[in-house]
Amino acid sequence: MNNALFIYILDEEGNCIAIYFNISMPVMDFLTESHNAMLSHGVKLYAEIFINAKGERQYLSFESKEIDLFASYFNDTAYNSFFFSCYPVQDITQIKKNGFFYDTPGSYSIEVKGGRETDKSRELIQMRMISKNPNKQIQSFYRTFQRDLKKISGLQKHTQKKYFYFPTEKITIPANPQSKNTRDNWEDFYLSKMESVE
Repeated sequence: MNNALFIYILDEEGNCIAIYFNISMPVMDFLTESHNAMLSHGVKLYAEIFINAKGERQYLSFESKEIDLFASYFNDTAYNSFFFSCYPVQDITQIKKNGFFYDTPGSYSIEVKGGRETDKSRELIQMRMISKNPNKQIQSFYRTFQRDLKKISGLQKHTQKKYFYFPTEKITIPANPQSKNTRDNWEDFYLSKMESVE
């Protein structure tokens, strides 16, 4: 598990923000919780989907009226990650042309990995501040969103593995294990790997 949860930066008000923030919860709830913070901070959400074997990607934007559609991307085998951004993109084709938000756009973005869920497991959702010198708007959003998530009734903090979670019978696995080099089903591969460690 990633123990980087407690690496912090200071925002413009001198408040600590975790660069990495890991949480285990249903992705539909995560998207619902993020909606108000996105609206109040002018932040948008995009999913990154592989469209061919060459690694070319498609970026799909989140629309509040289509939350079910956006949540369905997590069950797509081509799903890679998603990200919050306040970068002033005029058209989604700009993202397709320039690729994922690194360099200047990275200062306006938060990368998010994980979120898949099956009847056996729930994958951690891992958020990461991309830039060491983030834009104030994305900092403010990230601080607010972390605070809002921690206030959810029933949310608990794992004392050893340093992530927040809703209690579940499912096995919690690290974010994005499907990116491992395996020809097996990503979930079976990762669960068997965890069993061999135990």
